[in-house]
Amino acid sequence: MRNLKEMERLRKLHNLIKSGNTGTPKELAMVLSVCESHIYNILEDLKEKGFPIKYSKSLKSYVYNSECELEIEFSVILMTEKETINIAGGSILLSHSNVIRV
Repeated sequence: MRNLKEMERLRKLHNLIKSGNTGTPKELAMVLSVCESHIYNILEDLKEKGFPIKYSKSLKSYVYNSECELEIEFSVILMTEKETINIAGGSILLSHSNVIRV
């Protein structure tokens, strides 16, 4: 599941930032198995959500300016055929719902 992989990547990124051990953007991209531009997109999205992220040239790592936590919730709910008919016209048998709380 792609969403699970992205959430695991986000959790790993958060832990690396908390420990001040991300390395350069290029190194971080290699660790997370994504391209460098994707790293910038993820970091920008986190900043827009209020995460106090900055790059420390002396540490050569992204760090948080202040304490923060990342909470990720993910649920997969199997619905009966009758429930899906009421909600989606009967065409979807498995519903995915993900919430990222910051």
